[in-house]
Amino acid sequence: MNPDERPFENVTVVPWPALWNPRRMGHRLLEELGLDGALDSSWRELWPGAEEAIERVAPDVLHAHFGRPGVKAVPIARQLDLPFVVTFYGYDISKLPRERRWREAYESIWRTAQAVVVLSEEMKEAAVRLGAPPDAVQVVHLARDLDDFPYRPPSAPVSEFISVGRLTGKKGHFDAIRAVQKRIEAGDDLQLYIVGDGPQRDDLEQYIQAHNLQSSVELLGSVPNAEVARHLQKADAFLLCSKTAASGDREGTPTVLIEAQAVGLPCVSTTHAGIPEMLPESNHSLLAPEGEVDAIAERLRRLRACSDEELRGVSAAGREIIETSFSLSSEAGALRKIYERAVHDREHATAS
Repeated sequence: MNPDERPFENVTVVPWPALWNPRRMGHRLLEELGLDGALDSSWRELWPGAEEAIERVAPDVLHAHFGRPGVKAVPIARQLDLPFVVTFYGYDISKLPRERRWREAYESIWRTAQAVVVLSEEMKEAAVRLGAPPDAVQVVHLARDLDDFPYRPPSAPVSEFISVGRLTGKKGHFDAIRAVQKRIEAGDDLQLYIVGDGPQRDDLEQYIQAHNLQSSVELLGSVPNAEVARHLQKADAFLLCSKTAASGDREGTPTVLIEAQAVGLPCVSTTHAGIPEMLPESNHSLLAPEGEVDAIAERLRRLRACSDEELRGVSAAGREIIETSFSLSSEAGALRKIYERAVHDREHATAS
């Protein structure tokens, strides 16, 4: 995917069965009904060729992304006797383990993986509660190439906010709109632009129309990454009101907060999941409890009251934490060390 943006060489793709493939449909139905037996065995039958392709590549490490593929890659790692790493990203630590069969299936990961990678300390605690060995769980942040996000100091007054994220419950877009609405009703001149698409779009549009917010809140839909960067450069500040969805789905560490702080935008957000770890402590006064619209509106008021000097302090602190903890070079280096340790641990276990 995206060969122009990611022109990697030596990529092996093992095709997944088509969406309406009878075997895939049958496995999906059995999985939804909880009748497919051991969750770590069905993938091998459904995805013939994967194990053979991996063996031909002869990798130093097998790295599975997300908990569901992690479970189903366990037998391949065991069969090929490979060092095994699994990364969890959010829903697979929050929503999926609500089902007992997935909690039980994760035990195969805990027994097999040399390393379990998560995105935040908050997620590390969740993984350990689910049974992951504490010594195996490592934090590696999602990251961005900061050359793609040139820094621009902000200036007062803050009037144009941007929010980026799929239009789903855990992104808290209704809370964002209601908070902006409260500040408008209090006399503030605010604009909110929301980038993204998703199942809540119709409901959000209806709310905007029903409350006569068309001139203040605009849904921009899904746009290419380069255009998102342009929107970030034009805005005065960033707003993200993440919260736990009714299904239990939670964020990991939203990458848009990396991008927004990298370009210098002051960020108003919530104390949800790993978000507090993404903002410097000096900016935590701009975090509100998730789901509390009045508190979010107060953070908007607080940011609008900042002077140029205060805004630039917020902005500089945000850029600094991104440079030190969320840059692509630093986090790629951290992941490489995990691979090296996984290989060492596997070799040591085999020797003993």
